[in-house]
Amino acid sequence: MTTPPFLKPRFWEWKDQNGTGTRGVGLFRGADLKAHLTPAQARTLADKLHDMADRIESKETP
Repeated sequence: MTTPPFLKPRFWEWKDQNGTGTRGVGLFRGADLKAHLTPAQARTLADKLHDMADRIESKETP
């Protein structure tokens, strides 16, 4: 049996080519940054994940 992908959220500041930082949440798999979310994006994703988990538990999945 394989282990499912594991993402760990961490506070993270994304820096562009000019060194301008954007504070937010980094999603890491091991030491690899897989995604960076602004606070608004993180809240939106959290809401969607919560809604999906509720649907799974209530067996309303499509």
